[in-house]
Amino acid sequence: MVFTSLSGTPAVTQPPPSQQNGSNGAASYGGGYPPVSGGGYPPVSAPPSSHYGYNGQQQQQQQQYPSMPQPPSHQQQGGIAPPPSSSNAMYPPARQPSIPQPNASSQYQGQPYNPGYMATSAQQPELTRANGSRLTGDPKEDYPIVMAIDFGTTFTGCAFAFRKDPEIQEIITWPKQAYQYPKVPTISLYKLDSPEFLDWGYPARAVMMTPNAKKHLLLSKFKLQLDDQQEHIDPLPLGIKPLDAISDYLGKFHTHVVKEAMKNFGSTYDQSHIQYCLTVPAMWSDRAKHVMRLAAVRAGLIREEDPAHRLIIVSEPEAAAMYCQSKGDQFNLQKHDRFLICDAGGGTVDLIVFEVVDVNPETGIRSLREVTRGHGASCGSAFLDANMEKLLREKFQKYPLTPMGWGTIMDTFVNQTKPIFPGTDPEMYLQVPNIPNLPDANDLDIGLEDGMLKLMVSELHERVFDPVVQDVLDLIEYQLQQTHCEAIFMVGGFGSSRYLFDRVTAKFATSGRQVRVPPRAELAVVRGAVTYGLHQGSIISRVARRWYGVDSAMDFVPGVDPEEKKTLSRDGTVRCKDRFSVYITPGQSVALGECVTKKYMTWCYPRPLDCPLYVSDSEQEPRYVDEPSVKKLGDFQIPMPDVPGMMPGAEVLVEVKMHFGETEVRAEALVLGQTVTAVCQWIG
Repeated sequence: MVFTSLSGTPAVTQPPPSQQNGSNGAASYGGGYPPVSGGGYPPVSAPPSSHYGYNGQQQQQQQQYPSMPQPPSHQQQGGIAPPPSSSNAMYPPARQPSIPQPNASSQYQGQPYNPGYMATSAQQPELTRANGSRLTGDPKEDYPIVMAIDFGTTFTGCAFAFRKDPEIQEIITWPKQAYQYPKVPTISLYKLDSPEFLDWGYPARAVMMTPNAKKHLLLSKFKLQLDDQQEHIDPLPLGIKPLDAISDYLGKFHTHVVKEAMKNFGSTYDQSHIQYCLTVPAMWSDRAKHVMRLAAVRAGLIREEDPAHRLIIVSEPEAAAMYCQSKGDQFNLQKHDRFLICDAGGGTVDLIVFEVVDVNPETGIRSLREVTRGHGASCGSAFLDANMEKLLREKFQKYPLTPMGWGTIMDTFVNQTKPIFPGTDPEMYLQVPNIPNLPDANDLDIGLEDGMLKLMVSELHERVFDPVVQDVLDLIEYQLQQTHCEAIFMVGGFGSSRYLFDRVTAKFATSGRQVRVPPRAELAVVRGAVTYGLHQGSIISRVARRWYGVDSAMDFVPGVDPEEKKTLSRDGTVRCKDRFSVYITPGQSVALGECVTKKYMTWCYPRPLDCPLYVSDSEQEPRYVDEPSVKKLGDFQIPMPDVPGMMPGAEVLVEVKMHFGETEVRAEALVLGQTVTAVCQWIG
């Protein structure tokens, strides 16, 4: 990659005045090319001795970095080849190039690869539905139905609404489920000896409650495979990849929910009229969010050729915040009030503090801004279950329970013991199934009598509940160390726990801070995601979570920069290569609609530009792109329009526009008078 900036300071376009409230604006970025990313701002690293994705303190404003490095002239794939007269790193003079302009009728002919990044109508062929009908480009007209999917670690839910009558409805009927419930287990059934997907949800669970269970594999909690913060994640069995597992499940789930939802609409509506909101943890990385986009394509939610805005990636705390703000009158949320969302689900716990910026007098919808960098950890209720299973296996180590037996005893814990913990007595009882080699179901040494296992509440506190609950309390405390808030909203299935609510209230409730569980808290994310889709733009600013930067050549500092990084630029100045040029800093507030525009020179025509993007979770600003804390996130590609008469290697002026204030970062470039999509090719 060779990319030379024509200006040290980019132009920063602010959002409309109506969206500027509460935003600190963009920082002054340095030269070089800006990053592009497929999803939001991932979490920053934890401080020493902590396993959480805690956020460090906001760093100081960055200096400007005016120049970018240049590869050897033999580079073939992407990038910009330097003039052949020199083998040194070269920099062009600061002048506008002579570039042949395209005719007014000239169009970019290539079909852009579009896994979910914003493209423009000028670049793409006419947009159509799967049935061939034309799209207008306005999502409110093209997609009269908004459907949200809350893909959870243990349970998944779906809700939808019709834009003309925005009453939110949940899907409550599932295959082989006797009673109605707005969520279905996130489990999949495979053959034991091959990665052949067989079933999902309740039918998958039913098979594992039969003698045929030994011939099958029940896959669960595979969402946790996308948590980059976990240091040790065992791979899925049978060589199943996370993308495959998620796609298999979402495909069957989507087919069912669309069939159920369409019962509410006439024959003129079908699946092509749906705009989707897919929720993800706020702590997830860009890579993980991109995997969810790919899974949505594979599962049939969207097509690769669909407009990117047909699928909206929504962070779970933001969705929950939209739900809680809809109950603002109920909780007396006023302008400038701040509230903490603690979204505690089956696998992850996500937290962000929001501030009410304004209230729309017509809709009653409150516009919100992020106040703190969202963070979280994998410490949801599934880890309570894991602790309990470990305790039970210790007690029953002499008695080999069948898979069906383990399924029965864990279901009893999840459905009967866990919801009422800690109770009022010093002990609790758990009914266990028939145990081989123990026909009378008695073993007083482990507390088993007549098929009932006695469990001391003190032991459950120590071994099962308190380690996980303490993790959640630590996460909340860290958020509150950064700012004040008037309310803490506990949402999610685990967030609805009586014991967790009592512990949070005891530690954090004050005369000026209320701890509340909103109505139907387990549905806050999926219902809030629908509200988000109906009222896009309600989250007016977000706070960056990581360092984003690029590889840049900067002034060499003797005694600081190593000699092996010294290089000579085209203008004769001594530079240091491999410098990390910062474009987004942790803690930086970025408004919705805020755009950073930069201009660059390239000589790669007609090849596309392939440019690396780096991220870092370091507490301190990284200096070099090859530091241990810096990771290459991917390469973004800017295609070159076809211009008749332009010679290969001609100088081309590229103007890149970056939009950072959304859940997913998007980029577009103005090349030879045409707007093209910047596409990120992800690592991993």
